[in-house]
Amino acid sequence: MPRGHALIIDDSSTARIMLSRLLERADVTTRSVGSAEEAFPVLQSEPFDIIFLDHLLPGMNGFDALRKLKSQADTKNIPVFMYTSQNAERYRQEAKTLGASGVVGKQIDRARLLRTLDGILDSNPITEPPAEASPLPPPQPSTDDSQQSSRSLSGRMSTLEVAYEEIDDELSNLRQAVTRLQQQLHEDTGKQRTRFRVVAASSLAGFVLLLALFLSQSGHIEQMKVQINEQISQLQRVVGGVIELMEGE
Repeated sequence: MPRGHALIIDDSSTARIMLSRLLERADVTTRSVGSAEEAFPVLQSEPFDIIFLDHLLPGMNGFDALRKLKSQADTKNIPVFMYTSQNAERYRQEAKTLGASGVVGKQIDRARLLRTLDGILDSNPITEPPAEASPLPPPQPSTDDSQQSSRSLSGRMSTLEVAYEEIDDELSNLRQAVTRLQQQLHEDTGKQRTRFRVVAASSLAGFVLLLALFLSQSGHIEQMKVQINEQISQLQRVVGGVIELMEGE
């Protein structure tokens, strides 16, 4: 059974897919929409445990959507994380003031994301401030810097891994589409060849028929010419005989 159900609101299909893949690996089911306007009807139709909200959206922007989410009785208690490339401290503070539980950068630190999900879905206190989910944390001592860099690199590697899987899926789909097109082209070519053969055979049969008819008519004409010549010869003989009789008298 899944640990929770998340709603992803982002106009970038790539960003939605990448975050969705990471959440699914954490045993969290997802539903994705491309705008805040699409999100509110979805929120009325099914329950969610957490919302990831992009800032730059077509129509209603992320902060306006966040205000509306926190003003409605049925959505105000759902944790909302701004899912954005914005990383300024002023932005994080404004998001927190409006009611966001934290800010998650587009270059996701997978380890931090999992800890955040653990804190929310397991009903345990989050062990670090939500704003730390941002990919640009405040300066720490050198050891912490090294650990943070390692976690950040791990998160980016996870993001790249998801992106690679998505590209691989797209390539697989493209190969399948090309294969289908080739098969369709082969079938269409075969059908065209069959039609051409039928037309050619029909044309040849018609030509042979016409030739036979022509030859038949030609033979008939020749017979008529012979008969006419014979009749002319007979007429000439009759006329010659008449002339001889007249001269004899």
